[in-house]
Amino acid sequence: FTPEWLHQSAAGSRVAIKTWLMDQRRVVGVGNIYASEALFRARLDPRRPAHSLSPSEARRLHGAVQGVLAEAIEFRGTTFLDYRDAEGNPGGFVARLRVYDRAGAPCLACDTPIERIVQGGRSSFFCPRCQR
Repeated sequence: FTPEWLHQSAAGSRVAIKTWLMDQRRVVGVGNIYASEALFRARLDPRRPAHSLSPSEARRLHGAVQGVLAEAIEFRGTTFLDYRDAEGNPGGFVARLRVYDRAGAPCLACDTPIERIVQGGRSSFFCPRCQR
């Protein structure tokens, strides 16, 4: 998984970047929560076609995916209701979420309300001002 591979692989796809990112045949381990968070950090609209990413946007997304996953591991995952790690502790990454499950709340970067849309039967959360 490199920025170059991400750019080249996405270049051949017309699906939305969030849908592409969650395809486990392409990038393993990026689920709905982490895809929304990585796209926010990379400042990319989840509805954009995957093939529209520039090389610099692919680099930003690559770094954001790696950063979100590393942080999620460091904070033991994301607990909303009942998830516990092997030692019985809830995941602490939920406190670090910037867009996921925050529809209507102000963006932490610009105060624009976070929006929720449905993509592939899954909720996507994003800031319409920060993410293009």
